[in-house]
Amino acid sequence: MSKESIPFYCFTTAGLEEVTAGEVAQRLVGSRVEEARRGVVFFTYGENTETLLELSTAEDVFALIARGEVAEARQGLAQAEELVLQSSFIEGAVELYRRLKPKRVKRVTYRVVVQRRGGKHEYIRPVLGKRIGRALEERFPRWKRVEENGLVEIWVLQRGKELICGLRLSDRSMRHRTYKQANIEGSLRPIVARSMAILSEPEDDDVFLDPMCGAGTILIERGEQGRYGQLLGGDISEEAIAATRINVGPRYKPIEIRQWDATELPLPSGKVNRIVCNLPFGKKIGSPRDNRALYGPFLGESVRVLRRGGVMVLLTSDRRLLMQALGGYPELRIERIYPIFVLGQKAYIFKLRFSG
Repeated sequence: MSKESIPFYCFTTAGLEEVTAGEVAQRLVGSRVEEARRGVVFFTYGENTETLLELSTAEDVFALIARGEVAEARQGLAQAEELVLQSSFIEGAVELYRRLKPKRVKRVTYRVVVQRRGGKHEYIRPVLGKRIGRALEERFPRWKRVEENGLVEIWVLQRGKELICGLRLSDRSMRHRTYKQANIEGSLRPIVARSMAILSEPEDDDVFLDPMCGAGTILIERGEQGRYGQLLGGDISEEAIAATRINVGPRYKPIEIRQWDATELPLPSGKVNRIVCNLPFGKKIGSPRDNRALYGPFLGESVRVLRRGGVMVLLTSDRRLLMQALGGYPELRIERIYPIFVLGQKAYIFKLRFSG
């Protein structure tokens, strides 16, 4: 199998496939994005495969084993098994895994993880997992299936009639991040925070502000994204400030973390050129009434501290309320709205540009 022919795919946040596809194209030189939709990005890549695990907006990365259409009726079980049996990618995927994670063992153990999104199947996921396992053991007779802690993980995703099967190359640290020592309720997922930082069009001299920084996830992800001039973060909550300081530690200098009210920022006018913020959803944090009182004054203060041409990226669960608040600030022009899902809840990322 030639290097260029190895197919991969990764999971990302539904609605942010375009951001992840852009990162794949930029970070994995020589890669080719084949498809990006419904939370999955398919691509081919054949160079330094270790860099696959450096993708910052992906939850997990897989070497593709098989992909095709299988029936939702019971004959779909045999069709799924046949897809794996006839796969021309499986040996290459296993060889790649051995190179990435060399480990001498007497017998390879594996487990099968089956996920399902939509459809009305006549067979349950454990039964499908057993049929996939049977096909794997026919291809690799010395492999042994286990329920937990397998050396190899084979993931199966069913989306209606579509079946995607891959060998997982990443581990839990890709989505959870090792820096997250302190958590608070409503804390943002790192891959969403990184996507928002990327959408802010980062530049080397950015003065980057998160005025409601929570546990500091957005600040840290911007720090990891690349060079900047200064990071500024704050929150009205003492608990949030303490969590941010723990998570940031001694890194990401110059950085300033302060307790403040986002509607009365202790910053001079025109201080920042990037504002990225996860607005309270009004459920775990705050309330709908609090948000109605917050959004307008917050936008007014943002207009004051943001430089002309600056970019704002805001995450909200209340599109209508934010649209209403933006009506009072025509100088904040909406460039794009990204509908996404955060922990099963519909939300929206607004990308705004300040023309004042």
